[in-house]
Amino acid sequence: MKKYANDTVSLDKQLYRLKKKFPQGKGYIKQGTLVWHCNLMLGDEYGDYKIKLIYDLHSSPKVFAVEPNLYELTGGVEPPHIYIFNEDVTKLCLFYPSSNEWSSDKYLSETVVPWACLWFMYFNGWMATGKWYGGGKHPEPKKNNIRGRVF
Repeated sequence: MKKYANDTVSLDKQLYRLKKKFPQGKGYIKQGTLVWHCNLMLGDEYGDYKIKLIYDLHSSPKVFAVEPNLYELTGGVEPPHIYIFNEDVTKLCLFYPSSNEWSSDKYLSETVVPWACLWFMYFNGWMATGKWYGGGKHPEPKKNNIRGRVF
């Protein structure tokens, strides 16, 4: 069945669902852009991570790792599935844009935020073993990006 523009979930509905599913988060809509800050509490095994999600109806959602600083945590070694990685900004790669995993008719609370949780779980595995078990498509990391630190 073909999707039409009216299938798009409004920013108001997105924000409502985010607040309902993740009450520890806070967000707002300003000038047509939803901004969401949330602490993802993944438990003792994986830790807690703070993210910032930015979304408008004209582009894909963007998710940034805010705390802890992943650049510092990895000693500057870039993990797999990252779009931007430096001392100040880490933008996560959570889905392959042309695969239709994400579309504006889906809720962020049911897709992107849970995918961020999974990303952090796979990140912990990568930190411990040097291997990314999360699958997915992304350009191969540079050879110097292989990590294998055991905690």
